[in-house]
Amino acid sequence: MAERAQDPGSVNIPMEETICKGAAQEAALLIHLKKVENHISEAQRFSHLPKRSAVDVEFRDLSYTIREGPWWRKKGYKALLKCLSGKFCSQELVGIMGPSGAGKSTLMNILAGYRETGMKGKILVNGKSRDLRTFRKMSCYIMQDDMLLPHLTVREAMMVSANLKLSENLEVKKELVNEILTALGLQESSHTPTISLSGGQCKRLAIALELVNNPPVMFFDEPTSGLDSVSCFQVVSLMKSLAQGGRTIICTVHQPSAKLFELFDKLYILSQGQCIYKGTVPSLIPYLRNLGLHCPTYHNPADFSNMGSPPVFAFKHIHTTTSLFSFHLYQHGICPCLFCFLSTQEPGHTESHTFATSTLTQFSILFRRTLITTCRDTVICPIMYCSIVYWMTEQPPEAGRYMLFMALATSTALVAQSLGLLIGAASTSLQVATFVGPVTAIPVLLFSGFFVNFDTIPKYLQWSSYVSYVRYGFEGVILAIYGMNRSELECPGRVCKFQKPEEVLQLLDVEDAKLYVDFMVLGVFFLVLRLTTYLVLRYKVKSER
Repeated sequence: MAERAQDPGSVNIPMEETICKGAAQEAALLIHLKKVENHISEAQRFSHLPKRSAVDVEFRDLSYTIREGPWWRKKGYKALLKCLSGKFCSQELVGIMGPSGAGKSTLMNILAGYRETGMKGKILVNGKSRDLRTFRKMSCYIMQDDMLLPHLTVREAMMVSANLKLSENLEVKKELVNEILTALGLQESSHTPTISLSGGQCKRLAIALELVNNPPVMFFDEPTSGLDSVSCFQVVSLMKSLAQGGRTIICTVHQPSAKLFELFDKLYILSQGQCIYKGTVPSLIPYLRNLGLHCPTYHNPADFSNMGSPPVFAFKHIHTTTSLFSFHLYQHGICPCLFCFLSTQEPGHTESHTFATSTLTQFSILFRRTLITTCRDTVICPIMYCSIVYWMTEQPPEAGRYMLFMALATSTALVAQSLGLLIGAASTSLQVATFVGPVTAIPVLLFSGFFVNFDTIPKYLQWSSYVSYVRYGFEGVILAIYGMNRSELECPGRVCKFQKPEEVLQLLDVEDAKLYVDFMVLGVFFLVLRLTTYLVLRYKVKSER
């Protein structure tokens, strides 16, 4: 009997081989996670970090209300938080949980000092009333979206943070940066621009930047958002390790996996601005069971208590008052002050946290950082453009004219970037900024002298040409190319209309302009727009608090 040929596309893979392959992949993943866990455990013992005392954060009868409706038509007040109390101690990884709109981020913002207006209640630091200015220097807040400068490498970003926050010599700072990068698994990516990092690497870098001055209190807003399972494990394991090192780690978390859920030391669960549970992770399921809420077998407790089980939120009427809530906690063997367990490291006095560097030093460091990012992001584009256009249009091969041409184009680009920063800072949303940007560019270009000569602009609109920064860039470029005693242009035919450079200057109405004035005005535009952007940001930050 002839053997039947097999179709390569229909070859059956034995079940045993499939099972072995799946087991091998799972084993490889476990080995990788174990390496990461052992690697990150080094975060507990940094030898070059500054010494800090442990800090406990306590809040009593905390409430927060906002006014509803737009500013011109207020409808009343809405309570986002209602009489919350608790204490977050050092050496504990605390997870603030709850469904969307429960008040997790609001509570975090108030505890971190990002919200003040509309708050009632007391916030204590090591048993004393919180001094907000001092507390901001001893704590850090890592946002959900990692705001990293995309054109700095990992090591450059770390050195900027170390130079700003530490007063030690350069060698100690380098040793500390290497120590942190190694512990957080970023040493191999130390020369990689932050824009090329993965989501997990960005989150670990954001933690590393704040870890430089060893803050005793660290806030994390949704640290696992947008990360895969391995990156989530890395980040939460790192947070757990930092907590075991004596820090107070507080984070909001939406729907953690069962493995991540077990890493938390304490839970603070919110629903509609009220606390429905605060305690340890192992005590959650027994507590819900005593209330008649049974978590199904093999079901993630975080999903059951957070989003997956609507009956959990049906029992909020049981806790209409704080005293009744405390009664239920005592009834089921849970202390109301669930976050008051003493850590192995007793909280010391709250030392005076001052800035390690002077204002002048901070300005010089930030100026150098801005210069580096601007050169890599903004300046390089006009330089490349001018290097092509200048020679392509057969302009005079003179180094002076070429450098002036590039300098004017770069100055104009920097002013345009400053205007964009101002629009972005002043706008209420990305959609508004996207609309305002092009609308602002229309009059700036229209009255720049490029489309319409200055002498043809109506007198009642001529003032607008003086507030157009493009005018001075265009005027300076014309002077750099056709001014400064340029020789006559080559004429391929018998008659040329603009063979003399002076005729071009007269046609464009710039024969009386001064090149140095154009540079000075562009510089004034740059400084004014940057200063205005700073003032707008300062105002918005203060008003939001």
